[in-house]
Amino acid sequence: MNVVHFCRFGKVSESLLRELPSAVLGRVPKDLIQISIESTELDPPTNSYVPNRLQYLADFFLGVLEQHVPSGDHGFALVNLDLFVSKLNFVFGVAQYGGNAIVALPRLNPAFYGGPEDPELFFQRVAKETLHELGHVFGLEHCRNYCVMRFSNSLGDTDRKPDSFCSTCFSELAK
Repeated sequence: MNVVHFCRFGKVSESLLRELPSAVLGRVPKDLIQISIESTELDPPTNSYVPNRLQYLADFFLGVLEQHVPSGDHGFALVNLDLFVSKLNFVFGVAQYGGNAIVALPRLNPAFYGGPEDPELFFQRVAKETLHELGHVFGLEHCRNYCVMRFSNSLGDTDRKPDSFCSTCFSELAK
């Protein structure tokens, strides 16, 4: 069984961190993962902020997770900061195959775009992106089926994809 340490960078609701595992465990093969919830808030890496973009470089957060989790385990973190990677304007999440993963919360929140707060929609988006990034951690690539592993280039893509793996991806995870 794979141990995944759920962590948070910065001000992330403890209730979100505690509710998310049940959404994940109900959608992955039994005995694939065991989740450990870390209550400590991790500090954002100081060298990750890029002032001219008003964003944070995601790769630095993965580096902190690598140092934080025990060897052989996986780290997953919710980050309440706007993240990007070098070739994209922003990311909803980033993962390392066989390593760690993060999900950036701001752009998943309807309030980011000037809309009203919608906790249920926000949670659905966070759960989908969490499953997606954990899928990458455990070896899955993007999928063309109606699957949580579909690539999300926009928030509409995230909203349209399901909150579960297709049968092909689920079988791959179960191996």
